[in-house]
Amino acid sequence: MKAVILSLGILKPINITTMTLRFGKYKGQQFENTPKSYQNWLLAQDWFKAPTTKKPLHQQLSGWDGHSKRGEAIYDAIFEQEKAEALKQDCISGICSCCPGSMYYGI
Repeated sequence: MKAVILSLGILKPINITTMTLRFGKYKGQQFENTPKSYQNWLLAQDWFKAPTTKKPLHQQLSGWDGHSKRGEAIYDAIFEQEKAEALKQDCISGICSCCPGSMYYGI
């Protein structure tokens, strides 16, 4: 069974059956070796599983006070996305410095 687990705000797929639990009554045991009732209970917990859809970055930034590292990382990601989109538009318009034949090629 594969699942997506939320760990420090980062979504990453893991093979949950071989995952070693680092908390709770069965700490140190592999998930697959715990009772089925515990597995079902754990999988039903909102804090254990990641959301099925990831919010757009601007929605994740909602309520950011300007001080947290996570908010700063999201803000930086938004900025990088906007930069990439602007560069793509420059290429389409022929005013980039990366495409041969553009007005500013090689600058």
